[in-house]
Amino acid sequence: MGFQDSATTVTIKAELTKLGREKLLTNNNSVFSHFMLGDSDANYYTSEILPSGTIPVNSGNLAFISGSSNDNIAEGVGVNSKLYVTVSPRYRKPVERNSSAINPTLREVGETTASGGNLSYITISKSATNSEFTNLFQSLSLPLNSKQIYNFTTRLTVDQGWADTSFTSLGASNVLLAVIDNDSFGEMVNGQSIKMTLPVYTGYTTGGTPTGVTTYTLYSTFPKAKQNNAVLDFQYKDTSIYPQALFGNQINVAYLVSDDIQRPNNDPTKSWSTGYDSYKPFSQGDKETINVQSVTSTGIDADKVVGVVYLDKGIIAITDPTIVDNIATNYSGDPETNTINDSLGLYSYTGGSYNTVIDSIQNDLVQDVLCIAGRSQFYSTQNKTFTINDNVRISEIALTDSKGNILAIGKTDKHVIKTKNDIIMFNVQIVI
Repeated sequence: MGFQDSATTVTIKAELTKLGREKLLTNNNSVFSHFMLGDSDANYYTSEILPSGTIPVNSGNLAFISGSSNDNIAEGVGVNSKLYVTVSPRYRKPVERNSSAINPTLREVGETTASGGNLSYITISKSATNSEFTNLFQSLSLPLNSKQIYNFTTRLTVDQGWADTSFTSLGASNVLLAVIDNDSFGEMVNGQSIKMTLPVYTGYTTGGTPTGVTTYTLYSTFPKAKQNNAVLDFQYKDTSIYPQALFGNQINVAYLVSDDIQRPNNDPTKSWSTGYDSYKPFSQGDKETINVQSVTSTGIDADKVVGVVYLDKGIIAITDPTIVDNIATNYSGDPETNTINDSLGLYSYTGGSYNTVIDSIQNDLVQDVLCIAGRSQFYSTQNKTFTINDNVRISEIALTDSKGNILAIGKTDKHVIKTKNDIIMFNVQIVI
């Protein structure tokens, strides 16, 4: 789940931040000084070449961390058959200049639907001082002390508070937490495209027994700020002034809204679903942003934020009391749905009726190492089956330091044929 796994030791697995990875790569980015090419997968006794998808790998993809990919290669793996740059024994050539540049690259991991045991819930309360989960108010930077709470009960126009804004519910005493299993998302959830469905009681008998359940649908979006919609299309978290002002630091968040609570600008013709999960959702899909405060003279109504998504934690804090106070915790209204509890006291809905659809992103730092095999270079090999009449069949490239130690190896998906007069460029990417 989105919490750390239980353990009986105090061994801590540390993960590099984006800045940490950038510094690690930047401070060592000139270590890849040379490259070599190999044809260890070529048998020149046959005229057949290995087609795409048939070159043997150097390592598997399964990683120690479930759901992640292994990028390591074991010691002892090398280039068994090297191509000569020109003549024996020279087989290494310097990489091209400017191969030490570092480029940040944002990658979309893909869409996931979290449901069942991958999506757990618990209600936390500021008044429950005997509950360990009350600590999570601090983890999520939600208001706890009297001054912080006061900020959400006083008006912005009076004392710089949030009571007359769309964020007033963030000061709620009771909060429903939805915890996404950390195997279900990547480095960070994409704050543009979250969709959540929840069962909410909408009717009670005089004795307090629920008589009806309605499915509430929640969507994520960002507040109206100075950025135009074309800029918002490429942002995955709230980069405005509001995270710092609301939480006291610039954390990675997006906000949840719902037509079932209040439509955009309180306009019955508008919907928060507009632009959901579309390309360029704000500029082309007309995805709505949040009116933070009412402006009567221009007909702007403050929208209602019903919760906040902590994008790097995979935790959703639902703060709107209509949902929190009426969430169906023992719902069995359709054949596949029931509730089950785990050892921590969290519950989840069985089946897939109530789920959260998310996209994940990953920030990679990429060093592009350009390696050029020019004319009259890398056209002969130490391969024992090679003859002077053969064209070399390249299947691997190794990056080395200035002493010839192999630091990285890449394999092509098929044989790459090179004649003496060919010029072939290989762009080798080192990703951290």
